[in-house]
Amino acid sequence: MKFIQQSDERSEVDLDDEPDLLAGQKPIESDDTIKERPGLRESIRAVFSWRNYSVYLSTAWTFSAFSYLGLFFNLYFLELYPGGYLLLGAVLSLTSLVASISRLGGGYVGDVVNRKHLSVVAMFMMAIYNLILGISIEFTWILIALMFLSTMEIFKGGSSAFIMDNIPKEHSGLGLSLFQIGRVLGIFTLAAFVILTPILGFGQSLRLMFLIGGLFLIITSIARAILLKGKAPELKRESISLPRAFYQDNKRAVSLLLKMVPGLLAVVVIDSVSDALFRFGSYIYIYEEVGIEIPGIIIMSIVTIVISVPLLLGAGRLSDRYDVKKLALIVYSVVPISAILLFVSPMFPYWAPISIINGAESMMEGLGAIFSTPFLAIVMKSVNDTLWLLLLLIIIKKNLPRQDTSKILSVFWFIIWMCASIGPYLGGFFFQYFYSGDLFLVILVLNILLLGWISKQGLITEHITAETVNNG
Repeated sequence: MKFIQQSDERSEVDLDDEPDLLAGQKPIESDDTIKERPGLRESIRAVFSWRNYSVYLSTAWTFSAFSYLGLFFNLYFLELYPGGYLLLGAVLSLTSLVASISRLGGGYVGDVVNRKHLSVVAMFMMAIYNLILGISIEFTWILIALMFLSTMEIFKGGSSAFIMDNIPKEHSGLGLSLFQIGRVLGIFTLAAFVILTPILGFGQSLRLMFLIGGLFLIITSIARAILLKGKAPELKRESISLPRAFYQDNKRAVSLLLKMVPGLLAVVVIDSVSDALFRFGSYIYIYEEVGIEIPGIIIMSIVTIVISVPLLLGAGRLSDRYDVKKLALIVYSVVPISAILLFVSPMFPYWAPISIINGAESMMEGLGAIFSTPFLAIVMKSVNDTLWLLLLLIIIKKNLPRQDTSKILSVFWFIIWMCASIGPYLGGFFFQYFYSGDLFLVILVLNILLLGWISKQGLITEHITAETVNNG
């Protein structure tokens, strides 16, 4: 489930309180314009001269640092409720469903409420989620915490829009890329987690990290409330009520998606289910069937962060060098390989000699996991998610009218999350009543079908333009 396991970044940059990677993207400029650009030091100084940006960036980094704890929620839940695969799937599906509805409503809220207040509330709700998980192990309170996490989407859209208003256009690329650096801080959070786990045990260590994260997020919420400056948005609609405008805008966004990128929409609907199945089952499978212990899984997560962050910062140029269809095939072909590697990993758990594995383990508990077959699968999947998310956003940005991008993205993610919400329950059902490894054969079949679709049908309808849709 995307917002629970957010380092897989099929989420809109996932759960993070960060703006859209491409929201500030500008057209390619001429050589003369490039020569007139200020230096890096001057650009950094200009960006940080806006106090709102400085405050928002530092608090968003705190958000990112603790967001990776969600990777271990499924394993933690099953430690509290052994064998409760179906219950876990139902809980995650419900949470995803609520989040998708909240996300759609968030576009409306962001237009009518002071976005500074939304950024404060979004951070505070994430803090409450962390605090509850850090304090209680009761099922009811865990469910309440997840509801805080999912309904946070109502406020997150306006929160991201708020910071976009505070980045100078001429420095928007730098300003947005700095947010991605915050993902590196997740390494320190997970490093503390891997040190604590052998001492306190998995469950107690995770609760302590959640509690610490909640306290830090309370502090950042207060900092935003005091230091950020904002005002209510100016509503420009005069002849139509905002609720009606909200309905009409979303209806138009759906129409644009269906007419201009039907192939993309069909692919992401099926992919969202496949991806939800993978995220639900991968860590559980690695732990229960392959025998990789918790410290090893944490080390694997740290390495995937190290690999993924540079890709997030530099992968945008790929779309300018390669045909979108070819790039989609290259990127998506990684997923079937990951599924195969996970399926065979109980038979071939490690790819390095045992002497190397033992040597790594003697240096640090869990370090030997980087020589495991599941590690290769998880890293490849993480790389795929990073590039695939960026590719989806680029396709939308390049093929749909600029003035409708915000609405289209809101509807786009709503559709994906709605479809993905059935994935955790299906995964729980599969784990409860079948051999868990067969889940990855299902994922393999789905992704081979998707590769065939992309190869034959493509992702966009090139002969249809936005004007055609408007006139039609």
